[in-house]
Amino acid sequence: MEQEDEQTRFEKLGFKPQKENVYNKLLPYGEQLDEESNKLFADIKTNLVKAVLAREMRPGCALWTSRLNKYIKIYGMKFSKEDHVALIKLFYELVTIPDLEPTRISKCATTLIQLLKKKNLLTRDELQLEWKPLHDLCVRVMEKSKIDIGMYRCFSTLELTICNLVRTAKVYFPASATQEVLDEFKPRLCPFDSSGMSHTMEYLELFLPICTKPEEADIGYKLWFEELMTLWDVCHNACTWEHYIMWIMAHLSRSQIGYIDWEPYIPIMFVRFQRTLQLPVTFKQRQLGKQHKMDTSSMAIWIVSVLNGNSNTAFFHFEKFMQSLESYYHAANTGRWTLKLRELLRQLSYYFVQRVYCERYKPPSWEFHVPDHYKLTDESIDKFVMILKPCVEQAMFSRMGSQDTTLTLQYLASLRPNIIIPMTLDKLYSSMYSLTEPHKLTSSMMGVIAVGRYMVQGASNNFPEGPTHVIPLLMELLPGIDPNDIRKSYVTFNFIVHFVNMIPLINSSEASRYHDLTEEEHIICEATAGFEDFVLQFFDKICTWVESSSLDFVRLEQITNNNNVKNRAETISESALGSVVGVVLNQCSPEIFTSALKKMYNFVINKIMEVQISGKMLAVCCHCFARVNPKETLKLFIPYLCDTIEQLLSENPNIQKEEHIGDELLYNLLILSEIIDGRSELLHYMDRLTNILDKTLHMACLNASQLASRMLDIIMASLTNVQPTEIRSSSTDYSTHVKDFLSVREWGKAEKIKDLKISWYVPGKQEVGEVQKLLNKYLVPELNKLDAYSTGELTLTRQELKQTLKIIISILSCQPLLPIWEEPVFPLVESVLDPWAFNLTVSGSDVVTMPDGRNVRKVIVDTLHKVQIKLLEMDEGDTQSIQNIIHIYNIILFNKTRGQDFEFHWKSFHMAKKLLEDRLHQKKLHLRHVLIDRVLLQQEFRIESRNCSFTNTHKQIVLDLFELSVSRYSQVRIGAQCRLFAVVSYFPYSYSVLTEKIKEILQLDSEKYHEKFKGCLYILLGPKSSPIVARHDWNLIRQLWPLIVKSMPSEKPSIINLIQSLNDAVHKYFPTIAIKLIIPESTLAAAYTLSNAHPACNLRDFQHAIDNGEEYLKTKSEKKRVDYEGTLNDLLDAVETGNLKTAMRVLVFIMTQNKPKFQKIEIDPYKYSNSSVKNNSKVKPGIREDNMWLLYNSKNLPKTVEAWDEPRFIHDQYTGYYDWPKKLEVYDSPSKQMCAAKRMDSLTDIEKEIYTFFTDETNVEKLIKFLSLEEKKGHDQFNAYRFLTFKNLFKIFEDKLLPIFIPHVEKLVQDKLESNQRCAAEIISAIIRGSKHWEFEKVEKLWSVLIPILETAIVNMCAETQTDWALCITMGMESRDPNKCHWLLEFLLDDPLKDATSFIACSRLHLLGIAINQQSWRNSEICNRLLDYLRPHLSHPFQNIREKISSCLTLMLCKDISFPGGNQTDGPRTHNLFEEILPKLSKLYNTTLAKLGCNEGSSSDKTCDNLGVTNFECEEEKESAIRLFKIVAKFITTTMVRVNFSAKPEFFELLPLAALLQNNELDEELASLSTNLLVVLAQTMTIEKYIPCAIEAIKKVAKCPSWSARALIADFLPIFVFYNMATINAQKVWVLEIQTIVLDLMEDVQPEVRTGAAKVLNSLLHCQFIPEPTELLKLFKQKASTKLNTKKQIKNKEPVANNMNIKIRHAGVLGLCAFINSHPYDVPDFLPDVFEQLRPHLSDPQPIPATIRKTLGDFKRTHHDNWETHKLKFTEEELSLLSDLTVPPSYYV
Repeated sequence: MEQEDEQTRFEKLGFKPQKENVYNKLLPYGEQLDEESNKLFADIKTNLVKAVLAREMRPGCALWTSRLNKYIKIYGMKFSKEDHVALIKLFYELVTIPDLEPTRISKCATTLIQLLKKKNLLTRDELQLEWKPLHDLCVRVMEKSKIDIGMYRCFSTLELTICNLVRTAKVYFPASATQEVLDEFKPRLCPFDSSGMSHTMEYLELFLPICTKPEEADIGYKLWFEELMTLWDVCHNACTWEHYIMWIMAHLSRSQIGYIDWEPYIPIMFVRFQRTLQLPVTFKQRQLGKQHKMDTSSMAIWIVSVLNGNSNTAFFHFEKFMQSLESYYHAANTGRWTLKLRELLRQLSYYFVQRVYCERYKPPSWEFHVPDHYKLTDESIDKFVMILKPCVEQAMFSRMGSQDTTLTLQYLASLRPNIIIPMTLDKLYSSMYSLTEPHKLTSSMMGVIAVGRYMVQGASNNFPEGPTHVIPLLMELLPGIDPNDIRKSYVTFNFIVHFVNMIPLINSSEASRYHDLTEEEHIICEATAGFEDFVLQFFDKICTWVESSSLDFVRLEQITNNNNVKNRAETISESALGSVVGVVLNQCSPEIFTSALKKMYNFVINKIMEVQISGKMLAVCCHCFARVNPKETLKLFIPYLCDTIEQLLSENPNIQKEEHIGDELLYNLLILSEIIDGRSELLHYMDRLTNILDKTLHMACLNASQLASRMLDIIMASLTNVQPTEIRSSSTDYSTHVKDFLSVREWGKAEKIKDLKISWYVPGKQEVGEVQKLLNKYLVPELNKLDAYSTGELTLTRQELKQTLKIIISILSCQPLLPIWEEPVFPLVESVLDPWAFNLTVSGSDVVTMPDGRNVRKVIVDTLHKVQIKLLEMDEGDTQSIQNIIHIYNIILFNKTRGQDFEFHWKSFHMAKKLLEDRLHQKKLHLRHVLIDRVLLQQEFRIESRNCSFTNTHKQIVLDLFELSVSRYSQVRIGAQCRLFAVVSYFPYSYSVLTEKIKEILQLDSEKYHEKFKGCLYILLGPKSSPIVARHDWNLIRQLWPLIVKSMPSEKPSIINLIQSLNDAVHKYFPTIAIKLIIPESTLAAAYTLSNAHPACNLRDFQHAIDNGEEYLKTKSEKKRVDYEGTLNDLLDAVETGNLKTAMRVLVFIMTQNKPKFQKIEIDPYKYSNSSVKNNSKVKPGIREDNMWLLYNSKNLPKTVEAWDEPRFIHDQYTGYYDWPKKLEVYDSPSKQMCAAKRMDSLTDIEKEIYTFFTDETNVEKLIKFLSLEEKKGHDQFNAYRFLTFKNLFKIFEDKLLPIFIPHVEKLVQDKLESNQRCAAEIISAIIRGSKHWEFEKVEKLWSVLIPILETAIVNMCAETQTDWALCITMGMESRDPNKCHWLLEFLLDDPLKDATSFIACSRLHLLGIAINQQSWRNSEICNRLLDYLRPHLSHPFQNIREKISSCLTLMLCKDISFPGGNQTDGPRTHNLFEEILPKLSKLYNTTLAKLGCNEGSSSDKTCDNLGVTNFECEEEKESAIRLFKIVAKFITTTMVRVNFSAKPEFFELLPLAALLQNNELDEELASLSTNLLVVLAQTMTIEKYIPCAIEAIKKVAKCPSWSARALIADFLPIFVFYNMATINAQKVWVLEIQTIVLDLMEDVQPEVRTGAAKVLNSLLHCQFIPEPTELLKLFKQKASTKLNTKKQIKNKEPVANNMNIKIRHAGVLGLCAFINSHPYDVPDFLPDVFEQLRPHLSDPQPIPATIRKTLGDFKRTHHDNWETHKLKFTEEELSLLSDLTVPPSYYV
C-alpha cells in the first residue's frame, strides 16, 4: 500500500527523488510542498543554466549556486537522477575553469561536495569523472611558488575545500586512472627530498582511486600497494610524509576489507602507532628530537579494518597495544598525550560500530562489500569490547576529553550493553555515597547518561535488567539538585532529562493483572508506583532551589550594578530549569500531572517572591505547565491571578501614575505573563486578559509596564506560532488504561519516521481574528501617537516613548501572520537574470493587516523612519529608545522574536542527537522527542531561509541603520552596526546602497567628526566573514580604497587601530579576484545537458542573452580592467613617499609576470647510458646503470661550450631516482634560449624601465646602501624578496648588470659588518641562481669573479652571518644540476680544514655540507671524496670541528639505503666505515673495563689479568679513541633523528661501550653523548631483522663486569621494549630471551642492579608483555622461600653461600613486589595471596624488608582513590596485615 502511494506521488512529481529531506512531509502543510519544491527547483535549474550560458559568473551563477545549496539544505536531493548527474557534471566543469577566481572555486567546490557526498545514490557506472582537471586545479591553488610570495592570494580554507572535493570525487575516478596517477607521481618519489616527498605523497593520497571493485584489483591497488609498503619499510624512520601514507593505507584497508593480506605488516604498523602517541616513556628523561605525526582517525580506521575473526594476529597485537596504553588513560596521568589517547578510544569504537553496521544492517550498496569469511563474528565483537573496556574504565574520571569518553561508552554499549552498562552502573553506585569526590559522581553520571538508551531498552538490547535500575537511580539522585553545587545540579538535571525523556511516567503497578510479564518487567511495573512520589519530590527540590536563588540572599553591592542584567549563571539556571521541568511534565500521566500542578499552584499562591531572579524562575516553571497542558493549567491559574491583580489595581486609584508599586502586584503579573502560553485555550480568557492589559500597559512603573508588554508578547506568539502540541516519548494517549497500554514496554523505544504522528497547533480563523482585534486595539493608537510625535504635535517623555516602542515589539510577535510588503524590486546590481525571491510556505494562508488593509510591516517602518529623524534631532541621547527601534527593524526584516536563536537550537539539537543516536542500526531510528525536535527545527529553518527581494523600503531601513551606525553613542553604534551587517549579509550586493554615504564620511576631518569616522571604519570592517572593505567588486574598491588611504590621519589610538584592522581585513579576506575570464565550450555544453534533462528548461526568450554572452563577458572584463587600473593609479597617487619594501615586492611581482619562458625539449633518458632496461619490466629505485649519467662526475664535467649546451642536465632532486617519467623534458641548450639580454634593441616598456633604473650607478649605489642598513639588531634575516628581485634581474638581463653589481659585492664581503655580509649573501645567491640559463662563457667568467669573492666572504664570516651564508648556498644551489655548479662544489671541497682558525674550518664544512645536501643522491662521488678526506680527522681535537664532521658524516651516509632487489648506494656505506673504526673502539672498551676491574676490586668473576687486553700504547692514543667515539656517537644520534632509517646493526655494537662511558664523571661531553646515543637506540624503532643484534648487544651489557653498566641496561631495556613491542611480541623466542635477561639481572650480586631489574619486570608485567605470568609468580614464590643460614652456620662456614641465598631470596621478593607494582590502579584476584607471601620476609636481612615496605607504601598511595572498592578484595586478616606492613616500625621501647 505504502509503495503504491509512493509510486503515485513520484508520477505526480514527474521523477523519483534521489534522497529527499524526510522531515518536510511531517510539517502541518507537508502536502503542499511537492508543488513548491518542483517550482523552486525548476526556477533554480533554469536560472543556473541561463547564468552559465550568458557567461555571468557574478552575480548570476554565484547567486543561483547559493540558492541551489539552500534548496538542498531544505529539501535534500529532491531531483531526478538525470538532473543529479547533470548538476555534478556542470559544477565539475565550473570548478575546473582555468583561471577561475578563488572565491568562485570555493563556492563551486562546496556545492560539488554536497552533490557528491551520498555515494550510494550514484554508482560508478552512472557517473565517471576525470582526475586530470582536478589535478590541474590543485596545482594552480596548492603549488606554492606564486602563493608563498603573495601573488596568488586565496583563503586559508581553500586548500582544505579542494582536498575534500578531490577525496569526495575520487570515488568516481575510473580504476584505470590508477596507472595514470602513478605515471604522474611515481617518478617524483625520492626519499632524500622530504618536502617534495610529502608533497607527492599528499597528491597520491588525494588522487589514487581506492574504492575499486574486487575484480578491478589488478588495475587498481595491486599496482602500488606492495611497492608503497616497501618504500615505507625502507624509510621506516621518515616522519614528514608518514601522515599521508598512513591515510592511503587507512582508506585502502577500509574500502578493501578482506581482500588484502595485512598479516606481514601488522607488527610494524603497531610499532608506528605507539611512537606517534608521544607518551612519556623516555630514557633518562630525555626526549627524542623527532616527532612522528599521524591522525588518530587514520590509525583507528586501519586497526578496525584489519581485525578479523579468523586471524588472531591483528587482535593479539591490538590487545597488547591497548594494554600498554591502559595506565595512561588514568586520571592521574595527564599530559600532552591525553587528548590524543581519548580521541583514539572514541575513533576506534566509532569506526568499529560503523563497520558492524555496514556488515550487518546497512542496505546493500555498490561501494561496500566484505567477503563473508572476513565479516566480524559475535566473538570478535566481544573480544573488541573487552579489549577497550579497561581503558574506558580508567578514562571515565579524567577531567580532559570527557566527551570522547562518553561517546566511547555509548558506542561500546550499543555493541555489548551487557558488558559495558554493569561497569558504568558500578562506578555510579560506588561514587554516589562519596562526599569527598564530587567529580567522580558527576563523571559517573555522565557515563550512565551515555549508555542510557541501551540501558532503558532492556531485553530488546540483550540486557534485561537494565531498566530495573532506572527508577531507583532517579530517586537516589534527586538530592543532587543542590543549589550549593551548581555543576552537580546541572548534571543531575541532565540525567533526569535524559532518562525521563525515554520513559513515560505512568503508574503501571497493576499491569500483572492484564499482561504476562517477565521477571524484570514485573519489578519495573511494581516500581512505577513510585513515579508520583518521584515527581512530587522533584518539585519539592525545584521549589527549594527557586527559593534559595532569591535576590534577598545576595549582597547589596552585587545588585546595584544594573537591576535588569542577569549574570550568566542565572540565565543558564533559567533555561536548565525550563528544560528539566518541561520534560518531566511532558512525560507525566494526567493523574501525576494534576498532582504536580496542584503542588505548584499551592506554592505559587502562598508566596510572594522578588521578580528579578527567583520569581522569574518560578514563572518559568509555571510556563512549562501551561505549555504541556494549557487547558488544566489556565483553568486553575488565570481566574485566581486575574482576581488578585484586579483587586490590587482597584485598591489604589492612582496606581497608574506611581513609579514604585508593591511586590505582590509585580509577582502576580510576572506569573500571569508566563502562564498564558496556552495557544487556543487563551481564547476563553481574552476579555479578562485585555482588561488587565488596558490597565497595566501604560503604568508609570517601569517593571509593571514591561511585564504587561511581555504578556502581550506571549499572547501574540502563542496564538500565531506553528508548533507541536506535545513532545512525548510515545504517541499513545497517556490516560489510556494499563490494560491497553503497557508503557514499560515502550521504554526507550525508537520511532520510525514513517510511523511518526505529530499533533500540530496551527492558528485557525478564530485565533487569527483575535490577533487582528489585539492589533487594532493596541498597535493603531501607538502608531498614531508616534506619528503625532514625529510631526511635533505631541511630546513624549523618554519613558513614554520606550513604552510605546515596547508595545510595538510585543505586537510584532505575531510575525508569522504578517506578510512582507509588496513593492517593485530595487536594482542592486546589473544582471541578465530577473530578480527572484526564495519564498517558502511556513504556515497557513491567513494574514493580519492594518484596519484599512495596509501592510503592517510597511506602516511600522514608515512611522519609525519619521520617529528616528525626529528623535535624532530632539534627543539623540535616548539610547534605549533607539535600541528599541533597531530591535523592531530586526524583527521586521528577520522575524527574530522571543529570543529564539535558530543557530543555537541547531547546535544543541545535534549535540543531544549525538548522545542519543543509535550508531549501530542508524536508519534515523531516533527517539520520538528527538524526531519531533528535528521537525520543529525544519520549520524554524524554513522560516530562517525565506528571502524577499530588496525594495526601496529596504533601502530606507539600510540608510536609517547606517545613520545610527555612525551615531555619537557607542552603544547605539554597536547595536545598529550589528543589524546593518545582518542586512548586508542577507541581501547580496546591498552594500552598494551605502557607498555614497561612506565616501562622504571618509572625506570628513577625522578629528572633528571622530565618532562618525570611527563608526564608518567599523562598518567597513563588517560583516565579519566578508567585510565591505574587502568585497570583490572593483567598482567599489576603486571608490573606497584611495579615500581610505587619503583620509585625514588621526592621532587617536582607536582610529589608528581601526586602520590597522582594515589593513588586516584586506589581507585576510581579499583574495585574488578576476579581471578577465573565459568560459570554455565544455562548460556551456554541460549547461545545455542540464537544461535538456527532464523537465527541460525553457530558454526561448533568453536566446538573445546567450548569443551576446561572449560580448557581455568581454565588456564586463574591460570595465573591471579600467576599474582595476584606476584603483592602482589612485593608490599610487595617494602614496606620495614610497616604501622601499613594498616597492621591492611589487618589482618581484612585475618581473615574475614578465620573466622569459625557457624552452624545453623531450629527451630519452636511456640515450645517455649503456643500459637497456628500457624494454624490461620495472626499474628498481636507487642508483642504476640507466641513471648514472645524472650523477656528479668529475671526469665528465661540462667544461666546454659543446658539453655545456648538451640537453642532458636535470635540475630537480627527484627525477630518475625512483622511476623515469613517461615523458622526460629538459631545458634546451642555453644558446637557444631567448631572454631580454639577447634582444636589447627590442625590450618591452617594462623591461626598458627596469633596465634603465638598474644601469644607473647612483640608483644602485643608493639601493645597496639601503639594503645593507641594519634594521633591528639581532632580528634581521636573509630576505627572500631581495633574493627574488636580484634573481629575476640576472635571469632576465643575464650578465649585463654584473659590472655594476660586482664592485659593490666585493666591497660588502670585505666588511665584517653583519648587515653588509647579509646583503652580499642575498645578492650572490641571486646571481648563482639567476645564471641557470646563461651561456658557458658568461658562466665561466662569472665563477672566475665569484670564487675569490666567496673566499673573502668565508674568511670574514662571523657567527651571526653563518646562517646567511648557509642560506646563500642553499638558495643558490636549490634545484640545480650539481654538474652545472661544479666550480662551487670543487671550491668548497678543496681542503676545507686548511684554515688555522677552527671557526672558519667549521664554516667551510658547514657550507660544503649544505651544498652536498642540495642534490643529495647525485653527489655520491663528492661524498666518497669527502669521506676519504675526513678519515684522518675523525678524532679531531676541537669539539666544534668534531660536531661539523659528524654532521657531514650524517649527510654522506644518509643515502645508505637500498630497496629489495635494488643496488646499494655508490656513495659511502655505514658498514664499511664501521669496519674501520670498530677495532679502535673495541680496544677502548676493553681498556676501560680493565681499568674498572682494577678500581672496583673485581666485582665480577673477571679481573684485569684474565681480560687478555692490549692496553693503549700511550694516553694520546686513548684520548684519540675517545674523540673518535664522540664523533661516532654524535653521528649516530643525529642520523637517527634526521634520516629515513633508524638503528643499523653496527650502531648496536656501540651499546656496551656507551653503557660503560655513560657514567664518566670527568668528561661531561662524553657522558652526555653516550646518554644521547642510548636515548636514540632505545627510543627509535628497530626493524625486525635487526632485533637479534639489539638483543645480543643488551645481553653483552647485562653480563658486563661493571655493575653501573648492568644497572643502566635495566633502565634501557623497558624503553627499548616499549618502542618495539609489537615487533618483539611477534616472535615468542625474543620475548623469552628478554625475560631471561631480566631474571638474570634480578639475581645480580649488586643490589642496585637487582632493584633496577625488578622495575623492568614491573613495566613488562604492567604492559602484559610476559607470556605466562602465573608460572613466573610460582617461580618467585619458590625463590622467596630459599633458606637462609642461621648465625651458627654462618660462623662455621664461608659466608659466600649465604650471600648467594640472600641474593636469590631478594630476587624472589623483588619479583613478588613487581607483581604488586604492576597493578597500580586495580587489585586482581591473585594479589592478596602475594601479600600473604611477603609477610614472613619482614624480618629478613636487609635490603629485603626495605623493598617490601617501599612497595606497600606505593601500593597504598596508588590505590588510595578507590580504596573503598579495592579493600573488598581482601579478607580481614589480609587487611590487618596490610596495615601492619604499611605502619612504620616503632623506635620506642
